[in-house]
Amino acid sequence: MLITDPLSLHMDSYASVAVLRDLAGARGYDIPADDDECERLLIQAMDYLAGLKWKGQRGSASQPNAWPRSGVEVDGFTLSPHTIPVQLIQAQCRLAIEAQNTDLQPATSGGAEVLQESVSGAVSITYAEGTSRDPPSFPWLSGLLRGMVAGFGQVSLVRG
Repeated sequence: MLITDPLSLHMDSYASVAVLRDLAGARGYDIPADDDECERLLIQAMDYLAGLKWKGQRGSASQPNAWPRSGVEVDGFTLSPHTIPVQLIQAQCRLAIEAQNTDLQPATSGGAEVLQESVSGAVSITYAEGTSRDPPSFPWLSGLLRGMVAGFGQVSLVRG
């Protein structure tokens, strides 16, 4: 069973299975009927979110996840340092839905397997199908988490 209480030292999910079911139903997405399978998808989404570079600071050094956080401002409003933002819960649910068909954190082995190379005036390379393991891209995620994540293709400039 997932623990979604931000005050718990054992919190392992921002969203519950019930919240995932509500979001999926409201948007017409199919999700597994089995709660254990839904929990597995939510954990995969948490793993993905753990790899993002968040703005602000953790609420405490002992908390197991990045949120709750302090010092995060979105659209001119400072987010509460004691709660999990609704946008983050929605992002976890959307990523859990994506995890049904997409490996959110594929292992990379340095590129696709080369099947054939030839040089005769121009270089020609043929790659084996399905061997490129580029990380997935979710354009909707940057909009949903706007103001909470440092990055999403941005470069930090520091004047020295």
